[in-house]
Amino acid sequence: MSDRSVFYGWWVVAAFSVTTFISTGIRHAVGPFLKPIVADLHLDRASFSLVIALSLFLYGLFMPVAGMLLDRFSVRVVSALGTLVLVASLVMTAMVHNVWEFALVYGVLVPLGLAGTGPVIAAGIVARWFNKRRGTALSVLGSASMTGMSLLVPAVTWLIINTGWRITYVVIAAGVLLLVLPLCVFVVRDSPESMGLRPDGAPAKASGRAVARERVSAGEALQTLAFWQLAGSFFTCGFSMSLLSAHGIPMLTDHGYTPMFASWAFGVLGGSAIGCTVLLGTLSDRFGRRPVLAGIYAGRVLIFSGFFLIRDNPGAIIMVAVLGGITMAGTGSMTSALTADIWGRFSVSPVLGVIFLVHQTGAAIGSSLAGALFEATGGYGAAFAVACVFLATASVVALRIDTAGARRIWRAAPAQ
Repeated sequence: MSDRSVFYGWWVVAAFSVTTFISTGIRHAVGPFLKPIVADLHLDRASFSLVIALSLFLYGLFMPVAGMLLDRFSVRVVSALGTLVLVASLVMTAMVHNVWEFALVYGVLVPLGLAGTGPVIAAGIVARWFNKRRGTALSVLGSASMTGMSLLVPAVTWLIINTGWRITYVVIAAGVLLLVLPLCVFVVRDSPESMGLRPDGAPAKASGRAVARERVSAGEALQTLAFWQLAGSFFTCGFSMSLLSAHGIPMLTDHGYTPMFASWAFGVLGGSAIGCTVLLGTLSDRFGRRPVLAGIYAGRVLIFSGFFLIRDNPGAIIMVAVLGGITMAGTGSMTSALTADIWGRFSVSPVLGVIFLVHQTGAAIGSSLAGALFEATGGYGAAFAVACVFLATASVVALRIDTAGARRIWRAAPAQ
């Protein structure tokens, strides 16, 4: 199969781009549901935010489990099972009638399904297929995530306005079943070695020892400074993005913008990030991951400040959204690429699973803290200020990730 005109790894990237588009889009399309669900279930924003925080935290907690399952079972089994759980849980979400049912279904079952179709599975497999083009390939996945944010958020808003939030969840579930499940079963494959190939399309070697040496457990990675630098900065990504996805649209509507304008603003934000993500991945392949990752976090401070401070100026909000694409792009792909660079391409799923748990812990805290601060202060200013401080700190940490020290520990790790 080495004479294919298109390296099969790119088909794997394409398939996971679709699954990531939908999975990440569902995760970020929370804001449009806030006001309808709060009104229908008679909740306040703090209670809604706690359920979202539970969902985000368990999403992160299930990620290492998904990574471990990926080491024991084929990616087709893990991703197909995750897809079926996600479809069932979305349909059940449309049927809830009180906060406890909402917490059980959306807070527990939805993240279980998302974990089986999410970025740890996708990034872990894609990283196995590439070495030289790893940053570019993983950035295509990041671009798909931003596309999900760009298209699904306004689409979901439109569906909610015209059909209600319950029917919207049923429509999303149908889309997942029809688009994602066939790709999980018929397209994705575990590694180039499983198809007689090597990363980037080179012919396979007879010996498999090089593959074994690239395996590092999450426990070994936890003993390195680089792990905590990567995970700590990614915590900030989770905190800031959950704040924006859960509370960004309600905040803009509180500031006087219409729901459709607010959703399109975040759609523009995601759309702008699509091309920037791939560009940043290509730049990281040539100039290094750390400066790219640090620049993303630093730029995000300005974007968050703009979204909160600009009032009664739709044009300025759209401009912030356009520029914000550069800062929204690449944190996940850069973190995934650095994980593969430091600990080896077959270590991405277990190690990134734990890193993503830290990310989702930040996401849970960001969502719940914003809801609590809103109820206490009547606005989102305090939450956005905390996010900006975290982002500035993450920029400094990302620039100093100890890749050399961690690599020495990886080379000293015994072969499995």
